[in-house]
Amino acid sequence: MKKQNFFDFLDNEKISEKIIDFHHKNITTVRFFIPSIHCVSCVLILESLPKLYKNILNSIVDFSSKKIWITYNSIEFKLSDIAQLLDSMGYKPSINFESIENRKLLGRKLIGKLAISFFCFGNIMLLAIPEYVGALKEDIWFMTHRNFFRYLMMILSLPVVVFSFTDHIKYAVLGLKKHVLNMNVPISIGILVLFLWSCYEVFFDLGSGYFDSLSSFSLFLLISKIFQIHTHNKILSFDKNYKSFYPALITKIHSNKKEEKIMLSFLKKGDLILIRNEEIVPADSILMKGNAILDNSFITGESDLISSTKMGERIYAGSKQKGEAILIKVIKNMDHSYLSLLWNKNKSNRLRHKKLFDLNLISTRFSQYFTPIILIITIVTGIYWSFIHDVSKIFHTVFSVLIITCPCALVLSTPLIFGNMIRVFSKKGFYVKDIFTMERISSSKTLIFDKTGTITDPNKEKIYFVGNMKNEEKKMIASLLKNSIHPLSQKILSELSIKDFYCIKNFREIIGKGLEGIIRNVPVKIGSSKYLGITNKIINKNKINQTTVFISINHKFVGYFLFRNYYREGIEKMFQDLKEYKIVILSGDHNDLEKKYLKSILPKSSQVFFSQNPEDKLNYVKKLQEKGETIIMFGDGINDCAALNQSEVGISVSENPTSFFPSCDAFMQSNCINQIFLFLKISKVSTKLVFINLMISLLYNSIGIFFAVTGNLTPFIAAILMPLSSFSVIFFSMISTWIVSRKLIF
Repeated sequence: MKKQNFFDFLDNEKISEKIIDFHHKNITTVRFFIPSIHCVSCVLILESLPKLYKNILNSIVDFSSKKIWITYNSIEFKLSDIAQLLDSMGYKPSINFESIENRKLLGRKLIGKLAISFFCFGNIMLLAIPEYVGALKEDIWFMTHRNFFRYLMMILSLPVVVFSFTDHIKYAVLGLKKHVLNMNVPISIGILVLFLWSCYEVFFDLGSGYFDSLSSFSLFLLISKIFQIHTHNKILSFDKNYKSFYPALITKIHSNKKEEKIMLSFLKKGDLILIRNEEIVPADSILMKGNAILDNSFITGESDLISSTKMGERIYAGSKQKGEAILIKVIKNMDHSYLSLLWNKNKSNRLRHKKLFDLNLISTRFSQYFTPIILIITIVTGIYWSFIHDVSKIFHTVFSVLIITCPCALVLSTPLIFGNMIRVFSKKGFYVKDIFTMERISSSKTLIFDKTGTITDPNKEKIYFVGNMKNEEKKMIASLLKNSIHPLSQKILSELSIKDFYCIKNFREIIGKGLEGIIRNVPVKIGSSKYLGITNKIINKNKINQTTVFISINHKFVGYFLFRNYYREGIEKMFQDLKEYKIVILSGDHNDLEKKYLKSILPKSSQVFFSQNPEDKLNYVKKLQEKGETIIMFGDGINDCAALNQSEVGISVSENPTSFFPSCDAFMQSNCINQIFLFLKISKVSTKLVFINLMISLLYNSIGIFFAVTGNLTPFIAAILMPLSSFSVIFFSMISTWIVSRKLIF
């Protein structure tokens, strides 16, 4: 970083704002496109930046889009310094601001390498044919000019070695520097040893070397790489596909002040949107009206609130409003990948329950031991043929082992199966974040359900108001409810049908209890009886058999809204299907009649707990986890945020979600909740398919190693079989998941 910085132009404010996603005081989050990200070890290296540099606070890589988000201290680091640091590590950022163009450029480079490799491979094979057919012994002319053929093959192999160096050896060295023994290590060793030994044979006229095997290996490895990239971009693009079904909505304000719920994908630059308490800002915007109290912890990890009342002040995507509703104007088109970044940002926190049986953990451990084991087998094979059998077969067998054990197929096994199932689920209204979530779903045994808005249908609830409410009070209540995204608040607001609202001051919402504010200098409170301080002398709770929301204006009890609960269609059958699971209901309701009804439709071993606030739900989840239980929590995403985040899998169930909940691992449309048993069953089947896929890959490698070690497999044939193993894994994954989805879903 001390030498000339070629990225100084990034410090220009007009340029930097195009790639900076967030900036406040000394904290900045920048997004780069890194074309050279090509394997899991690249991700491990880049995400270890915070451990290596204390002023880099966070580093997150999206492998599928080859993007990295880095949060850093902008006092200690300039933007150009970050770019230079990445460049020095071998991950040069591509500064075109158009990742699509960069991807096309990357594709052209690979195709170019493929063309040159194919040219070199074809000509080397033609030059090697005379020796294949025995011309060295029978043809005097060829025997006289043999060195011409051999040196020409060596020259043609140089581009192959250069490509292999840039693609494998460089990343093997980078991995070793970061103490990561990746799959590039055995590949690099094989290429270097084979090339140097082949040159040695040619220089001292000992033979023609192994340039044919080297060129074929490079060609088929490159074909395999292109095949994997195509697989990630097409077959494994489930992270892009679920966004096209993305259920979250946002409130758009039209010029006539009319509100409209629109999908996030329809949000565009220049739109006016309303952000209520606890809602996430979906795109970079400017403040138009209201008091913005922003929580940027999803972006920076810092929990300090930022207050702003200045009109025109910039608000970054990912900020959460913590107060009254604000009106903002979108100044940048929304980038779905940034919201998905927020959704995945806390993933490592949710993976902290290590007692959970996790396929990814097994895959990680396997990859840690795979490379050392292969290196040991290679060394033992070399020693065996050196001291016991034919010395001439040393490189023949060693290189065959290194080629046939290329772990490309093993790497594809898990993401292919779970990725395809994620795509199938998304078509049925269940949007799973990633393959790690799928793994945890398949192994969880305890299901926890919230009641209101989760297993009850708010659209079929009837609302009654008990008490006396004047038109003025009705408008004040509506003005307060407008700022909340709670399902009950939105339901009452819709029932009141108020179009004009009063301004509000000192808005506050306590999750699970209620909300309050000052309207026209009068304090207004809405929530539970306990939150409003209403005693049994004022109202007889035993006569209330439904969910209730109480109203207090100017410290006086006005009345309460009474909800008659309707349970979603198919709930009774759903619970009976789930009898093999431990089922728990955690509800904030106080109604004993509801509790009795739930117990009547639940399996006998189930438990029902009422009068549970958000903290109670969180503590209950923790208590079960301490006993070693793995939990899937279903909630409405508002009162249940803490419990959803703590659970191994947190699933937000909603009719029409009006906000974005990064604490959730999945979204489920409410009309799909009666299919939970089916989703869980398919997840378990998917786990079995992953193991079958792994066994196929291991069996393929074991048979290949046996023939390679015994000298019955040539490097040329091994190089051809290597990409075929990847194809067999992909073929099995596609066929098996298609059969399962057709049989169980469609």
